[in-house]
Amino acid sequence: MKNQNRRRFLSLGAKTIAGAGLALGSNPFWSLAHAANDPGAGSDYRALVCLFLQGGSDGFSLMVPTDNAAYKEYAQARRALAVPRGDLLNISATTPNASNMGLHPSAAPLQQLFAEQKLAMISNVGNLIQPTTVEQYNNKDVSLPAQLFSHADQEMQWQQLQGRDRGTEGWGARAAGFLAQHQNRQHLTSITLDGSNHWQTGFSSRPYSMKETGLLQYSGMSSGAHWQQARLEAFTHVQGLSQKHEFVKEYASIQQRAMQVTSELGAVLAQNEGISIAPSEDNSLAQRLNMVAQLIAAREQLGMRRQIFFVNMRGFDVHDNQNKEMPELFAELSVAMQYFQTAMESMGQENNVTTFAASDFGRSLSSNGDGTDHGWGNHLMVMGGAVKGGDIYGSLPRLAVNGPDSVSNGRVLPTLSATQYASTLLDWMGLSESELNQTLPTLNNFSQRNLGFMRTA
Repeated sequence: MKNQNRRRFLSLGAKTIAGAGLALGSNPFWSLAHAANDPGAGSDYRALVCLFLQGGSDGFSLMVPTDNAAYKEYAQARRALAVPRGDLLNISATTPNASNMGLHPSAAPLQQLFAEQKLAMISNVGNLIQPTTVEQYNNKDVSLPAQLFSHADQEMQWQQLQGRDRGTEGWGARAAGFLAQHQNRQHLTSITLDGSNHWQTGFSSRPYSMKETGLLQYSGMSSGAHWQQARLEAFTHVQGLSQKHEFVKEYASIQQRAMQVTSELGAVLAQNEGISIAPSEDNSLAQRLNMVAQLIAAREQLGMRRQIFFVNMRGFDVHDNQNKEMPELFAELSVAMQYFQTAMESMGQENNVTTFAASDFGRSLSSNGDGTDHGWGNHLMVMGGAVKGGDIYGSLPRLAVNGPDSVSNGRVLPTLSATQYASTLLDWMGLSESELNQTLPTLNNFSQRNLGFMRTA
């Protein structure tokens, strides 16, 4: 075969290298069948599911104070964007200073999860390098994240947590490196349902990529289509040819492994079809979480003990039309979260799977008339049977544009760092103190390493 034609055939499978996520780790040659025969497979399973609310979710609309003075301050800041007090869904937190709070009326499923102690709210979390006061911020006395209110920069920094400047890998990737050492199917430790992201990507690793409909397949080489059969056979033949160049040899080897893994994982997933009730077709987030549920259902067949998943939800950059768009976003999010928690309970995995929300940053308290601008601190959520739910963790900020907790045009200064938030989750996943320090380089800047919202056993 001429070199030009060979290159053409090899290029047909390039998407599957990305799709299969074959940065396979240090032991890529294990088969799924071997992993399934591991006598310890499936024991002590734990998984983290990251729901990344892309664009900067408005946590200050999701959870709102309901007592007279605090609500009045919030309403003055938000003006026409303020959620009517009478519409808020009351939640009864066990922490005394957090008892007068309500959730957005479109988030009724979250109210139920909170009441059932399956959901916790984490108050005023943000990207911090070290503890920071308003005075220190104004005087520039502390190190601050670079390009603090930029979407692209803060999405990356939130997912990396490596300090002030751009890092080389995400905290999910670093954690997965430690978690993967204890299981055979290393490349299935970290799985994304939304392609490449900074959280799971590192210098020498990237996540296994899938879609809500299942595995990513080779384009134009389906064995079930007659006109594509010859192409598939030729591509398979090229892979098996003797190669002298080491790069070409390794490329062919990667393609062979990609096809094998895709085939074997597809067979395992097919066995688990119908394991959970199909979500509504008009809820794309629930569709992606359904695929996560199917992968978790296959944990014993795949020999998995620790996994992290990434699911992205777009649309939270609400500079305009916030009163229409935000209720729709909160409704989709809350229904999908309740659906996923129910799926975990049906599998008996509710205590082994923790779902947590993350976002670029929060929104500003000040209104531009029809929306909000990029903020900093944010209210986030953690869900699962291992969560100490039914409570609000952290200090609730004053929601006043020029209040004691605000900087730079109504942006709320975080009181809890994303690093502390991540440390609490990874501690539950089983990382040692040394591994936490390596995964989260700024962790030692904070005296409280664990925020206490996860059960220890």
